[in-house]
Amino acid sequence: MALKTIRVRIKSVDDALDDAIGVMRAIQAKKKMRKQKGEYFESLEAVRAALTETRLALLRLIRKRKPKSVAELARIAKRDFKAVYRDVEALRDLGLIQVADRRRGASSPLRSTTTEIVLRIAV
Repeated sequence: MALKTIRVRIKSVDDALDDAIGVMRAIQAKKKMRKQKGEYFESLEAVRAALTETRLALLRLIRKRKPKSVAELARIAKRDFKAVYRDVEALRDLGLIQVADRRRGASSPLRSTTTEIVLRIAV
């Protein structure tokens, strides 16, 4: 399993739109574009809202204990299932964890290959 670094960047909506226009123009000109990976947020507050201490603690638990389900993770973390489920969904949406696809009612093992999160702030 390959380990990975997640890059988190703060970029204003205007800057993101300018970048999108640049990409569209390059595509029209048939220029090759390099794929940019990472998560973008509009502000530091948005980063803090997404990457809370509680979610980072869950991420560490997932890496260390490799729970077989969200219910098991909630038991390990000694937290309410619904709250843990919401946090797991947020971490999954950010690409920090993977949840195995299973049929409804079956266990879905949780995994993470993320080893670090790098935050870049343009000034």
